[in-house]
Order: sequence, then C-alpha cells, then structure tokens
Amino acid sequence: MQDEFNPSLPDFNNPTQLVKKHSRSRSPERRPYTRNPYSDNPLKIPKNFIKLQDGKGSVLIPSLAGGLLSFKQFMEMQHSPIPLSEAQGFYNDYKLKFEQKHLEIFFAEHKNEPWFIEKYDPIVSQKWQEERNLNAKMMQRIFIENVKNSKFQGLKLQDTGIAPDGLSGAPYFGFDPNSLTLFLKAIPTNVSRWEILDVLKNCLGFLSLSMSEPLKSQNFARFAWVLFDSEAHCLEGLQTLCGKQVTQDFRLSPILSRTSSSKNIKSQPPTDTIENDLKLSGQLITTLDREKGIYENPLLITPEQFSELPLIEKELQLDYQLLYLRKIHSFCYYCVEEYDDERMLTAKCGIAHVRGKYDINAKTFTDPRIETRILNSGSFKNYDKDTDEILSKKLKEFEDRYTVQEEENKFRCDLCKKLFRGSEFIKKHLAVRHVDEVNGVVKERMENIMLERYLNDPCKITNPVILANDTMKFSERRKWEPRKMNNESYEDLDDPARRNARRKIVDYSDI
Repeated sequence: MQDEFNPSLPDFNNPTQLVKKHSRSRSPERRPYTRNPYSDNPLKIPKNFIKLQDGKGSVLIPSLAGGLLSFKQFMEMQHSPIPLSEAQGFYNDYKLKFEQKHLEIFFAEHKNEPWFIEKYDPIVSQKWQEERNLNAKMMQRIFIENVKNSKFQGLKLQDTGIAPDGLSGAPYFGFDPNSLTLFLKAIPTNVSRWEILDVLKNCLGFLSLSMSEPLKSQNFARFAWVLFDSEAHCLEGLQTLCGKQVTQDFRLSPILSRTSSSKNIKSQPPTDTIENDLKLSGQLITTLDREKGIYENPLLITPEQFSELPLIEKELQLDYQLLYLRKIHSFCYYCVEEYDDERMLTAKCGIAHVRGKYDINAKTFTDPRIETRILNSGSFKNYDKDTDEILSKKLKEFEDRYTVQEEENKFRCDLCKKLFRGSEFIKKHLAVRHVDEVNGVVKERMENIMLERYLNDPCKITNPVILANDTMKFSERRKWEPRKMNNESYEDLDDPARRNARRKIVDYSDI
C-alpha cells in the first residue's frame, strides 16, 4: 500500500525544497514590514523607513531609545543619499519626538511625587496658590503700615557705587536669608508641603514656609526655610521642632539658618525718564494684586498726583513700588522674574536690582515681557471640575460603558450585576458603590492636565539629554542599540555570541 503524502516532510523530488535558506540579519524576510503608505503598490517597506517625496529613496528613522544622534550621525546611518533640505526636516522631526519621549518618561517617573503634584496638579497647585494669596494679603498690610510709620527711612533703589552695611536695612531693605529663620535639610520626595505646614502652624510666631526646587543631585529632595516673627519665637521653634514627627519615616531636624549672605546687587543702565518705570510698575502691581485678591492699594497714586511731585519724591514713590513688587509679589521689575517667595527671588536675583541714573540722552527701553505679563493676567484661572467638559465627557462614557439595558425599565450595572429600574439610578450607584473606578477616571484626567502643564512649563525640571557617542561607528551603534521584535523567542542567528567553535564556517574557497 502506498504511503499517504505527509506535508510536514519535504518533497525529495523537488530540489527547491532541499535548499537551506541562510540566515542574514539584513535579509528582507527577517525584517518587520508594513505596506507602503504612499502608494497602492503592494511593495512592502520597513516600518522605520519613510519614503522621500520624489519616491526614489527612503529615510531610516532612528530608534527613540538610547542617546540622541547628532545630524552627522543621522546622515551616516542612511542607506541612500538624501537632499539636505529634506534630511534636516526629517532630523528635526526625529529630535522633537526624541525630546517629547524623554519628557514623558520623566513625567511617568515623578508624577506621583508630592513636589510634582504641588506644581502641576490643577487642584493641589490651586490650593498652594490660595496659601500664597493669603500670605500676600498679610504682607501687604505689614508693608503699608511700615510705609506709614517710616520704617523704610533712607530707601533709595539707585546705583550709588557704595556697598550697603547690612542686607535688610537702608538703602535697599533687602531680604536677609538668615534673619529669624530655621533651616530644614533634605526633605524626602515622599513628604509634601502640607504635611510640614500642619506641624509648623502649631508654632508661635510662625510666618511662612519656603521650599526649594527639587535637587537632582540629591535624588530630588528639597530644602526648606521656616520664617518667624521674632528672635524669641525662632529660638523657641528650634526647640519645639527638633525631632518632631512629620510622617512615619521622617522627623524634623531644624538648625539656625547659616546661608552665605550674598550682597550681590544688580544695576540697570541709564534711561531717559522716570515716568515710564512708574507707570509700568504701577500697572504690574494692580495686575498682581488682583490675581491674589487684593483690590485696594493706598500705595499707588494717579499720574496727576505724580506729576506734581518734586523729583526726589518721584524717585521715592518709584522705589516704594519696586520694593512692593519684591516683598509682596516676589517679582523683580528689572529682571522680569517671578518666584514663589522673596527668599527664592533673593537667591536668584540678589538682594536688590537698582535703577541707573536718569539721562535725557539715554535711549528708552521697555522689556516686552512686562507688558506681556500685564496682558496675560487673565490666563490665571482657577480649575473647576464641575465645568471641565472633557472630564464630564469621560465620566459620561464611563457611565454608559457600565450601564446595560436588558429590558424596558430594567437596567443592570455591568460592574456588580445589580439591577435597577432606570439608568439614572445606576449613575448614583456608580458614584456611591464604585468610588475607586470613578476616581480612576478622574485621576486619568488629572494626569493628562498635569502632563500638559508640565510640557508647557518653560522652567520645567528635566533629565539631561544623553547624546550618542560622536566617535561611535555605525556598525558599533547597531550593537549598542539592540533590535526589538514582537516575537520574544526571536534569536539573531548571526550574533557573534552564538557562534559555535566546532561549527565549520563556509568560505567558498574551493569554488
């Protein structure tokens, strides 16, 4: 009886089935393919290749893993010539996607840390802004009282060429970082501002808490400074807070602040008139006051009142306004820099930024960022979940997904299979009985807002971009950047590490 044909065995009468296919890593049969999106031609092209506009070649797009390639390295890895104009555009797209990818990686690594949440979460950051607003109102009342009581006697924010005797006295009345201050070192990343504030608010004479930006060199830990209203309360706070429990794993270890007191003073070049500075600084004060809920400010005067003043009083009025911007709003008029508190402003901009002498022959220069800051005051809007249309849409989709109508007036919750007479009851049921699932939808929306705010922040903290080694050859770069396949069991048969010493290498020398 003749054996039946077994398809698993080769046909020995067909020589094409006896030819062994050699493995080659660059073989077209072993590369991931996709159909050409630029034509109806069934010809396939690799996924990491993009066709040129003229259709006569393609561009190899590097992987986003590993280091950022330079333009020279980008061109070296191409298999065919590319017009320079097109190559620059492809490289710019690759670089933009590379940077975006690594920003998203940084976001994923830090999105759950308190410092990141305080900065970018729309609800938590709003809570911190409200704390700043309350502090600004308190500091404004103190500032106005000091002006009335002549506490700023000798104020003169003009370049005199003479170094001041102290930091907090005349003529600049700067911020002394060591006065009435306790220093808290290395606040861990898992400790929030609010947890520290809950402890500090029980101390007599406590005024404010200032925290640094996360330090990359310290594993994103933060420093903190605690300000008191008197020397006695500061010393008492030192004793009270020592060893105070904040969280289960963290206790306070305060010391008296001994920051190196820099007397750095910046000076503006001469300008032609005082009127322009007074006008813009007054508009800035009004803008920043309203953002913090301050609607009355007896410090400001009208242009008519200002024009009637002698020059020495005009200069004093301008100095009051410049000092007000620094102490109440932590804003340097000449640097056009804004910080969370005066301590951070002093650390970045020095104890004072003074004006130059007025000279009618000097050119008028107005920093365009000042007018931009005044005009963009409306962009600081409070976030309200109830008016968030995207969140409402997400919640509606969630409710519809888990609401199943089985019959007329008979609806079932697809999460717990409970029956209801109407779909409106399932909405209430989900909000009460499935809080974790609903909160998951809200959390996803909050994270999307945080990511958007982080990407749009011009001062955001990032990891340094790792550049590919300039001396790395293309063949070495292929080893350094391993290929990834969807098939986890894939093995590169041409990998030198897999070579068997007993295996005879065919060199075709006998042909």
